[in-house]
This record gives sequence, structure tokens and C-alpha cells, in this order.
Amino acid sequence: MNPSSLPSFFERRAVVGLLTFLGAAYVFGIWVWSADTPTTSFNGDPRSKLSDIIYGTAHKPYVYRVLVPALTRSAYYALSGPSLDTLEQRLLRIPKVQKETLRLGWERNFFIEYLLALSLAFLCLLGFAFTIRSLWSTVYDTEPRMSNLVPLVALLALPPLFPTGPHYIYDFPTLFLFTLGLTLLIKERWALFYPVFLIGCLNKETMVLLTFLFLIFFRKRFPARALAAHTGVQLLIFGGIKLMLMNTFAENAGNVLDFHLYLNLHILLMGYSLTTFIIAGLLLWLIFHDYASKPAALRQSLTVAIPFGLLLFWGGVITELRDVYELYPIVLLLSLHTVVFSLYKFPYALKNVTAHHESV
Repeated sequence: MNPSSLPSFFERRAVVGLLTFLGAAYVFGIWVWSADTPTTSFNGDPRSKLSDIIYGTAHKPYVYRVLVPALTRSAYYALSGPSLDTLEQRLLRIPKVQKETLRLGWERNFFIEYLLALSLAFLCLLGFAFTIRSLWSTVYDTEPRMSNLVPLVALLALPPLFPTGPHYIYDFPTLFLFTLGLTLLIKERWALFYPVFLIGCLNKETMVLLTFLFLIFFRKRFPARALAAHTGVQLLIFGGIKLMLMNTFAENAGNVLDFHLYLNLHILLMGYSLTTFIIAGLLLWLIFHDYASKPAALRQSLTVAIPFGLLLFWGGVITELRDVYELYPIVLLLSLHTVVFSLYKFPYALKNVTAHHESV
């Protein structure tokens, strides 16, 4: 297939930017308005109500994800005043707003905090769309129309993951920051990587999986001293933040890490439908078909599924697909390679992102 078969407006930055914004808004709307059941609601689990997460009274480990709560509180206190109170009252008088807040289980006395937190989550979803394009362009050299289509595909492929578990305010920040951190890691942009890594650790502890990928990427390329220095700094950042959060929320109920091993074993032994086998088989084929031709950086990145899977099996719920956002950009790009290049034969070239300097 020729790249010219794609609409020409995909070459225009303004059009692509608008389409990306609209796509993010559409997907975000699905995410918010589908959070209206006990299994998907922001407040469906009394241990992790959104208001409790924002104000630091939620159970552990949910309360440890402090990035969006801290930004929400800061924005709320900065904006507080008569004008904000008037705006809140006017919004809550609108019948449609009253109906939706009741349906979604939102607490009216935290209405503005909900709006602020969700606004931050939307910005992260939008940031993910542009970051996944950057990751694609880091490993592939393709026609611009193809590169500009990737963010829309990445956004529109997300909604099937939404019904499988609760919606948490830190989910889209996790998706954005992990994708950004992975991109910077591959590019070896250390001055940007470390601030993103620190911010990501404040959002969710799984950001430390990038340290595993750092060792996979650079274990043979960096001198032992440089490798140890980078690893030590990353573990120091992660450990320092983790200790700080554990001390800050020591009195909160809950555990440092949830224990779901027996639940996951039970799920595995329950049996599966034919549809599940078909979907799993198709996904594995998309990932591994023509695997040797795929970028080394993506193939190496997929190894993070090993430690991530162990953590998920211990502390997550394997049927909640929102728990695998860290793997989403890797799986998506490996799958797109199969569809775009192996099946439809779009022209492309791999960028040599592993031939940078040998030392730092």
C-alpha cells in the first residue's frame, strides 16, 4: 500500500493537532462517563474514593500515588475565592450536572476538586498522544502521514480497556509518564529523563520498571562505573520517594502492596471463553509476527513484561487491563508494525537508536 493512500490532511500540523485533541476528548469522555458502575466508578471502592486520594485519607497503596492529588490541591487553593464558589454553585444548579454527578457517584462538596483532577488527567492523556508519536518517530523513519496517524490509533484503541476495572485518577498520568520516560531512555536524554522519572515515581511506583529497562538497554554498552552510577541514582530517587510516602502515610489503613495472589490463581483456574482465546491469540500474533524485523528497542522493552507480570500477579488483578498501561505503548507499536509494515507493506526504515556513544 502506498502512503499517498492516506488523506493528505494528515500532513498538516494544525489539522493533525485538532484531530488529536478531538480524539483525546472523545476517549476521555468515554472514560469519565463509563465510570458509573461499582466495578468502574472512581468511588466504587471505599478504600480509594477520589476525594480521599486527593486529600490523603485513602487506604494504602492508593494514597501513595500523590502527583495528581498534590497538583489538584495546589490548584484548588490557588483558585479558591468567591468567584470559584459562585462558579461551583452555578454549575451544581444545572439539572444535567446534578443528574450526572449523582449517576457517577461524585461527592458534590468536592465537585471543583473532581473537575481539577480530571482536567489534569485529560492533559496527561493528550500528552500521551503526542509522546507515542515521538516514540514511534524515535524507532521508525516513516512518511509523515503515517507518523501523524499513530496518536489517533493509540487513543482510539484505549476504550476496550476501560470496563475491566476501577478508574483511577493516576491511570492516564501513568500512561503518559511511562511512555515519555521510555522514549527519553531510548534517546539517552538524561537531563530530561531524570526529572520525568522522579515525577513518575510520585505518580505510581511502577515507574521504577524503567530502571530494569535501563539495565537491559545499556548493560553491554556502558562502562561498569557509568552503569552503576545511573542505576544507583534511579534506585535512590525511587527509594527516597517510597520511604517519604511510607512515612507520610504510615497511619493510613491498608498495606504497602495489595496481595492478590490467591485471587489471580482463582481467576486463572476459572476457565475461559472461546472469545478470550481468540483475542489472546490474535494479540500474541500481532506482537510476535515477523518479530526479528521489529526495532531492537521495542523488542528489548517487551522484556519489562517479566518483572511487571510478577508484580501484577502478586499485587494487581490480572483481569483489570488498566493495570497494564505501562506495557500499552510497547505492545501497541509492536502490533502496529505487524499491521502497517508486514501486512500492508508501507515503506519504512528502522532508526539506529542503539548506536549512540558508548559512554556517558
